[in-house]
Amino acid sequence: MLKSLGILTGGVFIGAVGAEIVHKKYPQTVEKLKSKFCLIISEAKDAFRNGYQNATGPKPASA
Repeated sequence: MLKSLGILTGGVFIGAVGAEIVHKKYPQTVEKLKSKFCLIISEAKDAFRNGYQNATGPKPASA
């Protein structure tokens, strides 16, 4: 288990360093991708909320 934790920690560290290298080399591209990603996520969140409200909204009164 300790070996697996070490591998996981190393992978996270390598990924973070790689992300920083890419961010420093291509800052405008990364910012553009980040803004597009945030827009997609906010639209997905709104769609989920609307669907949830429609599914759990008030039920029609039965006669």
